[in-house]
Formats: sequence, C-alpha cells, structure tokens
Amino acid sequence: MTSATRPTLPPKELPLRQNATIHSIQLLRSIAATLVVLFHSQQAFAARVSPALFAQEGYLFGFGAVGVHIFFVISGFIMVLTSCQPGHPYDAKKFYKRRFLRIYPIYWLCALAYVGTHAAIGEPYGLSPGEFVGALLLWPANASAVIGQAWTLSYEMFFYLCFGLAMTLSLTRGLFVLGTVFVGLIALGVFIPNKGPALHLVTNTLLLEFLAGTVIGWLAHAGRLPLRWGPVLTGAGVAMFVGGIAIGYKWAPSAISWGIPSAVLVLGLVTWETARGASTTVRRLGKLGDSSYVLYLIHVLVVTLAVAISHALPANLALAPPLAALVIGLASIALAEAVHRGIERPMLALFSPNQGLLPSRSDQAHQPSELR
Repeated sequence: MTSATRPTLPPKELPLRQNATIHSIQLLRSIAATLVVLFHSQQAFAARVSPALFAQEGYLFGFGAVGVHIFFVISGFIMVLTSCQPGHPYDAKKFYKRRFLRIYPIYWLCALAYVGTHAAIGEPYGLSPGEFVGALLLWPANASAVIGQAWTLSYEMFFYLCFGLAMTLSLTRGLFVLGTVFVGLIALGVFIPNKGPALHLVTNTLLLEFLAGTVIGWLAHAGRLPLRWGPVLTGAGVAMFVGGIAIGYKWAPSAISWGIPSAVLVLGLVTWETARGASTTVRRLGKLGDSSYVLYLIHVLVVTLAVAISHALPANLALAPPLAALVIGLASIALAEAVHRGIERPMLALFSPNQGLLPSRSDQAHQPSELR
C-alpha cells in the first residue's frame, strides 16, 4: 500500500505486517556495516601504512563503531518480527535451527578464508586447537581469535539463546521475562570484579540494545507504533549521533551514547516506513542490506590484503588513510555482494528449500531478511 492510499488510522489500528520487508532497515544495515568497514580501514592504514591527514581523523572515523550498536538494535527488532507471526505458533526448534544455519556456515567459510590468506601472506595464526575450535563456535573467550570483529557474534548467539527460550512463554510475557533477566544480570555484574569473558558478556550493558530492538518489534507487532512521529524520531536519532560526535561520543558508556540514538533511529525508520511506505531509492539501495553480514565478516580480510599490498609498494604510492578507507570500502561492498550472490544465497536456498532463510531481492518480498 502506498502512502497515497494508506488510511489515516490511530497508531494502535495499523500494525506492521509481519511478512513485510522493511526496506529502510535493510538500508540501515548496509550503512551500519559500511561505517564499520570505514572505521577499521582508516584505523589499520593510519597505524601500519601512512599517517593520518589531520588530528581528528581517527576520532571521526572511530564513529564507525556505532554500526555494531545499530546492528544489535536491529537484531532485537527482526527477531520479534520474524519469529512471532499471527497464525504461526512459535517453534523453538525451528527458531534455533534457522539461527544456526543463518549464522554459522558462512561464518565458517569466511574464517577458513582468513586462515588461508594469513598463511599465504606469511602471517599465520598461532592458535591452539582449543582456541581455534572456540573461535569456530563463537565462544566468548575465543570468538575474535580468527575474525576480530566476530566478538559481536557471541553476543548475538547469547541473545538468540535467551530470546528463543523466552518466546516459549508468548511474546509479551517472554519479553518481560527476557528484560527482567537481562537487567538482573547487568545489575549483578556491578558487584562482580574481574569478570572473565563469558561473565563479562552476560552482564554487559550492550544487552540493553537487543532489548530496545525487541520493544520496537513488540510495538510494531501490536500496532502501537507512533505513526505520526516517524520523521521526527528519525531526525532525532540522527541529531543525537551528530551531537554525540560534537560533544565527544565517549562521554558515557557506548550503550548510552550510541545505543539510545540507535534505538531512536530504528524506531523512527520503522515507524516512518510503516506509515508512509518506502521510496524507490530506498527499496533499491536497501537490497545491499542482504549482503551486510558477509560485508561485516569479510572486510577485515580485504583490509589485511590492502595493507600487505601497500607494504610491497614504494612509500610514495601509499594511500592516505581516508582514501584507503574509501577504496577498501567500495572493494569490500563489491566482494560481499559477490560472495552473497554466489555462495551465501545458494547455500541458504540449499538449507531452506522453502525460502525461509533466503533474503528476497524483490520489492515484493514475502519474508524480512534476517540480521546477519
């Protein structure tokens, strides 16, 4: 339904269709992953290849880490949207199978690509068998041992574990229990010194970002989105990010300085698109969100290769960090799209012949693409 034909109804009377693709969220996924790519690319080149061009360069590119927080909020939202559909009883076994197949197989392939590439360029991983297995399983202590940014996936897996159990109680009750458990764990963590990796994960305030996403999902599911406030909320989220950069985005824990703006932005975009639909440009660019998981996984490998190539070139040919970040970003997006189309999509289709796992490339999608 277009914005021209959509009826004007009170927010509670216009629930979001659970089988609808949210194109603006797909686009936001792509933007979030790209921000992370730019951050890591500039950071690596400034540290290992050529100096920064200006004093605040690292600080500005460092903002790209916000992509992780946006991902966490989107993850909570998408889990509610895809797992709690009217007329389809929740199936915990199906939920965990889908999560496993969506996360692990392409992650394992990317991890093997990292191991092979590092060996080829003379920078092999010095991991014990236990550490390597821990990395493949995304165990908190070892998740980043092969793919550095995969530490976030251990948070995702913990969230999926808890969310899947909570949904056996029904959506509303389950989210209440999930929120109570997460807040309780975070409060408990305040009194526990010297936490190990696993305990640090389960008591981290980052869990609140997943909760924020589930609340947005519940509002959409219940038809309680503030439909008239979509543009205002979206603008407020962007303004909060800009203000955070201006005053110093490290003024508070990242779950506050970046988590709150991320939640407001996601709420704004979901509300805006639900009320007014998505433009043709957003629909087209949003398709890049399908490959955002691969982009997130593979980009540091591209950075590693770019640094190795730069070291083999004369010093005067080395790119400045901002330009290198741009080139690496474009190359990573192109590679991620190729891997997604050539490997990930066929693999998901093989795992799920009924298309339950396969993100649609069509504007008339029948299933929301799932985060990563």
